[in-house]
Amino acid sequence: MSSPVREPARPGGRRGLAATVGKYAPLVLGFCGCLAAGWFELGRARAGREIAWVYVFEWPFYAVAGSVIWWQVWHPHRKVRAPRAPRRGEPVAPDDEGLLEWQRYLERLDLTDPPGGPPER
Repeated sequence: MSSPVREPARPGGRRGLAATVGKYAPLVLGFCGCLAAGWFELGRARAGREIAWVYVFEWPFYAVAGSVIWWQVWHPHRKVRAPRAPRRGEPVAPDDEGLLEWQRYLERLDLTDPPGGPPER
């Protein structure tokens, strides 16, 4: 008899409905809570509290910012990566004269004082 194939464990160790609820609950609660707070502040602002107008726009901003952070936490592979710096000796764009001059300077330094400590006598 063969055992049933099990789904690999997720980071929290949970599977199925519990994992889904654990993943989406902070998003839904935080987003709805921020919008509710914005609605509450809108009522206060319309009643005459002038400072509440700031919060009317601040709470929806928090809802969007929290959603973006939630997305980045659950989708780390979608991060924007910085461009790779050229390695020593690798050809560079010919129009970047400053970079070419810098590489020539480093080559002169390597010739006069190679990396790795003082030469053996």
